[in-house]
Amino acid sequence: MHARTRLLLTGLALAFLLLVVGVAVLGFDGARELLQAGWARLQSAPAPIFFAAVTLLLALPVPASLMHVAAGTLYSVEIAIAGATLALATNALLVHVIGTTSLRPLLEEIVEGRGYRLPRLRARASQLAFIFVTRATPGPPYFLQSWALVLAGVDRLPFVLVTTAIHSLYATGFIVLGRSAFEGRLGLVGAAVAFLVLLGLVMRRVLARLRREAAAKVQDV
Repeated sequence: MHARTRLLLTGLALAFLLLVVGVAVLGFDGARELLQAGWARLQSAPAPIFFAAVTLLLALPVPASLMHVAAGTLYSVEIAIAGATLALATNALLVHVIGTTSLRPLLEEIVEGRGYRLPRLRARASQLAFIFVTRATPGPPYFLQSWALVLAGVDRLPFVLVTTAIHSLYATGFIVLGRSAFEGRLGLVGAAVAFLVLLGLVMRRVLARLRREAAAKVQDV
C-alpha cells in the first residue's frame, strides 16, 4: 500500500476511534447531539473538509441521504457527486479495514445487539449476491449495512466496488434533489424524485429475481 494511502487510512481510523470513544462515553443520545452540533458547523466548511467528515459519518448512525442532500445544497452538482462518490469508496475501505482488526468482537456485539444475525460467507458468488441484496434493500441504515457486510466476511474489493456503484446512484439522486430544491427548480425536483423512485423499483425488481433464483436452487437440491 502506498505510504500516503496508509497515512490517510491511519488518520481516518484514528478519527473514527475517537468517535467510537465519544459514543461509549456520552452514549448514543449525547453523541447524536454532539454530531448534530458539528454537522451545523460543517455546512459552512470547504468541500474537502465536508466530504472528509462525510467519510467518517457514513460509519455512524447519521442518515446518508441527508448528507447527500446537504452536499447538493452546498456545492455544485459536479463537485457534490465527485465528493460523495469518493467519500463512499473511502468509507467502505475504511470500514473494511477497521472491521478486520481487534475491534471486530465489539462491532459484532453492536450489530447483533440490534437483532441482526450475521452469516459467514466464503464463496465469491455468495458474497457478491449478499452485498448487492443488502445494499439494494431499503430500510436498514447505511452504517449498519456496512458493518453487517464486513462482519459477514465479504472480501474487500467487491465490498468497496459494489457499495460505491450502488450508492453513488442514490447519492446522485439526492444531490440533484438538494440542489434543485435549493435553487427552486421544481421541474428538476420532480425529475430527481422520479429518478429515485425508478431506481428503487429497478432494485426491487432485481432483488425479487435474485430471491426467485435462490429459491429455485434450494428446491433443486
